[in-house]
Amino acid sequence: MLDELEREKDVQKRGSWFASGGVVASFFAFIGASCCVLPIILVNLGVSTTLVAKLGFFARNQALFQWVTLALLASAAFFAFRNGRPSMRVIVLLVIGFALAGVAYVLPSYEREILEWLNLM
Repeated sequence: MLDELEREKDVQKRGSWFASGGVVASFFAFIGASCCVLPIILVNLGVSTTLVAKLGFFARNQALFQWVTLALLASAAFFAFRNGRPSMRVIVLLVIGFALAGVAYVLPSYEREILEWLNLM
């Protein structure tokens, strides 16, 4: 009985770690997907152009970040829901991760419209 509870806590902790990694990777995928929009916004906000130039790393590796994101989030969902209902923290992390991953996947399709909207401001 005690061994089973320990194993269940370990599985929940593993799902939490994968979910946290998925959120971080999906954030990097989002940065990579917004390769044209994000630098313009950051420069207009007064961020140094040297820092903005460093974002090119994320744009070059956008596909890698998206695949890592999907792998981490799928692993997190598997481990989280494997033994019943996960904690609310894991569910929130999964929702945030999947939302950012979805935006990172769709954003390049709408970059032109976003850039036109930013020029109208």
